[in-house]
Order: sequence, then C-alpha cells, then structure tokens
Amino acid sequence: MSQKSYDKALFRLLSIILMLAKDERPTISSLAEEFNVSQRTIQTDVYTRLYGFNITKDKLGRLVFGEMFDMFDGIEVLSQKAKMRR
Repeated sequence: MSQKSYDKALFRLLSIILMLAKDERPTISSLAEEFNVSQRTIQTDVYTRLYGFNITKDKLGRLVFGEMFDMFDGIEVLSQKAKMRR
C-alpha cells in the first residue's frame, strides 16, 4: 500500500514537533533535506500548519519552541482549526 501525501505531511509535522520537544533545534534547510521537500514546504509547515505551537528561531536561525510554550495550548489551536474546516 502506498503512502498518501497527507500521511507524509502528518509524519513530517509530528517529527518536527518531536524534534523541538527534544530541543534538537533543526533549521529550515536541514528539515527540507531530511524530508526531501522544499524549504518553502517546511516554512508552510512551521509557520502555518503548526502556528499554534509558537515555533520561533534562536539567534543562530535554528527552530525552537517560543518562551512560555505549552504543548497542550498548541494542540488546542490545531483542534479548533480542524473543527473550523468541517
């Protein structure tokens, strides 16, 4: 059974969240290379699809969760967005 595009996107989004939760601090370009997608796709993932997770960049341009980040607040924002799309 082949993977659907939304399966790949979901895997990528969850992977990004887990990396940040483990304080791995990836860059946009390293994520694009790892997932074999464009930097623009990663930017859309981080700044649009994962908007509620308060992802920012540190002084070296690496992705991190913003100050006072609460994982459950991010999940709540995603849940609300999903309900609005129905």
